[in-house]
Amino acid sequence: MSYEASRQLEFDRVLELLAQRCQYSVAAERAREIGPSGDASRVAYLLAVTREAVTLLTTYPSFTVGGVRDIRPLVERARRGSLLSAGDLRDALDTIQAARELRRTFFKIPDANELYPNLSEFVEAIADLAGLEADLGRTVGPRGEILDTASERLAEIRREVRIAHRRLLDRLNRMLTDAAYAGAIQDAIVTMREGRYVIPVRADRRAQIPGVVHATSASGQTLFVEPMAVVELNNRWRELQMAEEHEIEAILRARSDQIAAAADDLDQTVEAVAAIDLALAKARLAFSMRAVEPILVEASGPGAPGGHPRHRIDLRQARHPLLDPDTVVPIDVRIGETYRILVVTGPNTGGKTVALKTVGLMTLMAQTGLFIPAADGSALSVFSAVYADIGDEQSIEQSLSTFSAHVTKIIAMLRSADADSLVLLDEIGAGTDPQEGSALARAIISALLERGVIAMVTTHYSELKAFAYVTEGTENASVEFDLRTLSPTYRLLLGVAGQSNALAIAERLGMPREVIEAARSYLSPGAERADELLTEIRRRRAEAEKALAAARDQQRAAERARRQAEEALREAEQARAAAREDALAELAEELREARDLLRRLRARAEAPATPISPAERPASQDVEALGEELRRAQERVRQAARRRRPRTAPAEPLRVGDMVEIPSLGMEGEIVGFADGGEEADVQVGAFKVRQPVSALRRVRSAPAPRQATRVTVPAAPSVDQEINLLGRRVAEAQEELETYLDAAARASLPWVRIVHGKGTGALRAAVHEMLQRHPLVERFETAEPNAGGDGVTVAFLKG
Repeated sequence: MSYEASRQLEFDRVLELLAQRCQYSVAAERAREIGPSGDASRVAYLLAVTREAVTLLTTYPSFTVGGVRDIRPLVERARRGSLLSAGDLRDALDTIQAARELRRTFFKIPDANELYPNLSEFVEAIADLAGLEADLGRTVGPRGEILDTASERLAEIRREVRIAHRRLLDRLNRMLTDAAYAGAIQDAIVTMREGRYVIPVRADRRAQIPGVVHATSASGQTLFVEPMAVVELNNRWRELQMAEEHEIEAILRARSDQIAAAADDLDQTVEAVAAIDLALAKARLAFSMRAVEPILVEASGPGAPGGHPRHRIDLRQARHPLLDPDTVVPIDVRIGETYRILVVTGPNTGGKTVALKTVGLMTLMAQTGLFIPAADGSALSVFSAVYADIGDEQSIEQSLSTFSAHVTKIIAMLRSADADSLVLLDEIGAGTDPQEGSALARAIISALLERGVIAMVTTHYSELKAFAYVTEGTENASVEFDLRTLSPTYRLLLGVAGQSNALAIAERLGMPREVIEAARSYLSPGAERADELLTEIRRRRAEAEKALAAARDQQRAAERARRQAEEALREAEQARAAAREDALAELAEELREARDLLRRLRARAEAPATPISPAERPASQDVEALGEELRRAQERVRQAARRRRPRTAPAEPLRVGDMVEIPSLGMEGEIVGFADGGEEADVQVGAFKVRQPVSALRRVRSAPAPRQATRVTVPAAPSVDQEINLLGRRVAEAQEELETYLDAAARASLPWVRIVHGKGTGALRAAVHEMLQRHPLVERFETAEPNAGGDGVTVAFLKG
């Protein structure tokens, strides 16, 4: 990749943002050094690592590399044979311990190897330095002090030092309190001079306390004397101190040699931890930019004669990563399918250069393994080289003008660029005579077309607009300008060339009309006609967009009305069916009572000895007539029950295995059998079986036709897990997977399910909630308790 292109696109500022999100200094150093790769498989790997880091931090936001230090300099000193200090040993120990804790924490994650295979490789690279860690832990304390446990010899020496020190001080303190020396001692204190303990003695009583004078006071009246009685004790104490220093030096030498021996493992651990922290920093940058993973695409052929055979740029709602995300205007850019070169026109400060840099930065970020600040579905190809010529620069060293500097860069591009290159040119052909500059710009674009590159160029030359309209492989675009406010909107309009607004702006600002009219008279008729055509194109485009938006609103309104009508019809059918059922049930009850009365009358008629009241003594023919009437009424009720729903029987008879809809219940199920001579069907709905009249069923899907002489076995329904994990899924992917899962959960009669979507940017969580809000199988949903996943998990309760 071209360093000059990266510099002009300000990619180093993006890398600085990445470095600021590193917690490890080595990772921050690596962040400033990395760059884009031109290898598609390498780019896919880098993006996969970032994707794993995003998923990891979404699920475990507190995951960190801990208190690792940059121990490379001390490891190098140890490798060269230098003696390390106790502080160096402490830094090495802290790093080894933090790396071990990082490894332990990572592999405590369930299925870490399967969920994060690339990050697992980094963690596996952390060396096992248990022996060195144990030795350093016995040697150096938390404040960088050498511990007594560093060696048995050191522990013994320090015990002797403490004993000698105590004896020395005891002897001196006794002398200070001895009456024999009271007149000679200036102050009853023990102090030190030249590393030896002394007592202050009056100069005029020096002879009373024989000893070695180590210092005198400023006035000369006090001598600091080491009494002869403690010289040997002082000597012993100093000897032991020197022995302690020699033993500590020996311990430091041994540990330095151990670190030198483990230098390769330590360097490997440092690099592994840095790689992990860099991946986490990429995830943190993606969160802060609300970035998404770009889709890597390599086409198998051009979408149109002027398209590129392999490469595509399809950026949706792309935002310049270095501008304020709350105010930057997103743009859509598509290059490669039907054209290879996009020519962008428009006024100064209208956003042409920002659009150009946005495309370049998106490409460099993606090829460095960074997510891009754009909408889901944005796609990019991997380019082997990116070339850019942006800005007004003069080459002072080579004494080149602005025009000459631009031409020199373009010459170098034309020598190197090929069909796998991305070329970005700002104000092509500017800085010279407009007529010659325009001609040169057309020639440069033609040369880029011949080389098959993907390119985006900006220009003020109106001739290039017409050139782009009539030349296969090129397309116009423009940055929008609002003449009412005399300010750019920064929107990028594909397929529409920009207008020259100089005269319109001058007129709005108050330029005299006669001057404006004179200026218009100087314009060629073709140029004025071109502007009129561009105005008409813009007007029709705006009307088309407005009509499209209105049509979409009407479509959504119609869809809502259709759903409401279907729901109202379903409710009406259910109410009608319920009322009919109630009426038929009441009639059936009355018929049952009548049959009971008829039975009693017949029984009494057959037993004349039984007293019968006059009211219960009808003639025999009346009883028979009543029975016949009851039978006819019963048959009418049965027929009415069979007609209680509209007959919507399919043209072909229903059979076992057909999937049918039960309109009165608003549910679907599978026919598993028939009853009542085929008039009613048993339908399996989830875990329940219901019996319904065949006439009330609607076929949704026919059962597969049976094959001749083929044994069919129906497997048992698979069990459905009560939790679905959508981490790492794109929104569309997650919605499709969740739809299938909810259907299976409903069929398995699960009362509720857990949906793990993580926290992250909140986009996936919002999409899940929106889907659950309108899903017919979901009764309600709520966020999980804090100890059960909190905002990263949603619990959905299914309808019974």
